[in-house]
Formats: sequence, structure tokens, C-alpha cells
Amino acid sequence: MNLRSLDLNLLVVFDALMRKRNVTHAAKDIGLSQPAFSNALSRLRERLGDELFVRSPSGMRPTAWALELSGPIKAALSGIEDALDSASFNPETSQRSFTIATEDYGLMTLIPPLLERITKIAPGLSIRTITASINSGEYLDTQAADVALISWPDPPERFVSEPLFDGDWVCVMRPDHPLAGTPLDLDAYTSAQHLLVSTRSEPSGWVDDVLAQSGRARQVVLTMATFAPTPLALEATDLIMACPRPMGEVFAKRMGLAITACPVTAPPAYRSIDMVWHARLGSHPAQTWLRRQLREVAELIEG
Repeated sequence: MNLRSLDLNLLVVFDALMRKRNVTHAAKDIGLSQPAFSNALSRLRERLGDELFVRSPSGMRPTAWALELSGPIKAALSGIEDALDSASFNPETSQRSFTIATEDYGLMTLIPPLLERITKIAPGLSIRTITASINSGEYLDTQAADVALISWPDPPERFVSEPLFDGDWVCVMRPDHPLAGTPLDLDAYTSAQHLLVSTRSEPSGWVDDVLAQSGRARQVVLTMATFAPTPLALEATDLIMACPRPMGEVFAKRMGLAITACPVTAPPAYRSIDMVWHARLGSHPAQTWLRRQLREVAELIEG
């Protein structure tokens, strides 16, 4: 295809719809009216001879060829953006918005101090978070996310992973809980009633897997999908909950809950939160700056 015969602005339209999967949101993202966006998409479909995106209950679903094109098109647009940003990114004056894919672990421990720091040194910048999931690699590929804060120590070669936290787990409970203020051994731990945070359908997690190896078990009374609402249940019951230490310290400091060391040692995959980004953005000035802020915030949290 002769690029001189292709309006390169149509690739911006393609990239926006690949990221947003919604015509209205994609049009707003690049500053077009919905009719203008739809017209541009029609022109691109005609030019490339493929539907590219088809309507589905979950939004505009890319065709197989659109998925194949998405990586090279994003790389090309990012290359142009990098070249322009290299000379112009200044955190003190930038109006840029960063998107971070994270689970509530990162959302509760890293994002608040990151935002506090950014509002002081880069008041024009903004942070948007999206939920990390099995699609986190696609988010990074399409730059729907600038960075992911997840447990992914060994991603595919096109990504770079760096540990931010690497530590133990603690048990959280209400401050007047019968077990509060005393070291927990396995007997006391397995005799207690537990709150489990798990996205798995069954009420079990890595703690149960480790306990089972030594013939032990615990009683999980309540299973929740995220950590954020758990203090409401903990402060009103005798339940205890295992969580990473940085999150437990947030609960202790902000909600007044009690924490003590967890007697079950977490496997390596559950001890860290990793900062993951696309290798092609390794030297991008804005991305480099964001990653440095996250490193410094993580260092402050770990003490």
C-alpha cells in the first residue's frame, strides 16, 4: 500500500477505537464528533477492505486482521509521539494523563501517595486507573495503560517487569479481637474464622494450598472479591484476614485495625507487586518519569 494514498489520521481513529472499544468514547478521546469519527472509520474500512470492528454486547470487537494491525499501528504512532514528546515533556507544565492498570492492592497502597506527590510537583498531570486483569498485556500493547501494577515477574519479552514490593503477609483484625496484640501460631490461626479475598469462584486461596500441604485447614466464613470493603466486615466480626504487609499497614493507619505477622509463609508469586511496561516505551521521557515516581513512592512505603 502506498502511504501517500492513505490519510494517516485514519490510523489515529483506528488506534482510539482499539483502545476504547466504543465509538462515542473513542471519538471523545481524540476530539472528534461521533459522526466525524464514524465517517473516518467507514473510510478506513473501505480503504483496507475489512470491517475492522464489529458490534458485540461488550462493545466494538476487533476482527482478526484488526488485532494483527493493532501492534504495528500502535508502535508507529508511539514512535511519532515519542519523537515529539522527547523534546517537550516537562512535568511542571505538562497536561498529560497517565493510565495505570492495577488491582486494588496497588490502588490502595501506591496510588494515593503517587497522587499526593504528583499534585505537588506536576499539578497539570492526572492519573486514571483501570482494573488489571488477564487483559493487562493487551492494555500495554495498545497503550490503553502506560504501566501495570500486578504480580507478573516473568512476562513475555516485549514487556519489562520490575518488583516494587517484595515482602511478607500479615493478618488483619479489629483492635479488640481476642487474637489482637499476640503473635499468631498455626494452631491459633487455623482455629480462627477467616475472611478471604479471592477472584476464584471457590472459597480458597494460596493460604489454603499451603496449609493443605501439612494436612491443615482453616474455616473461611466470608469470601470477597476485593480488599477495599473488607474493613467493614472485619471491624464488626471476629474474622481475620491475610493480606500483603503494605496493605495491612494502610488498614492499621487509616482504619485503626490491628495487624500481626501471618504464620503462613507466602509463596514468591504472592510476595511482590511488579511494575510492568512495554519495552518500546523504555526510554520515553514521560514514561520514564512516571516509573521513577512509582519507584520512589514504593521505597517510601517500604521504609
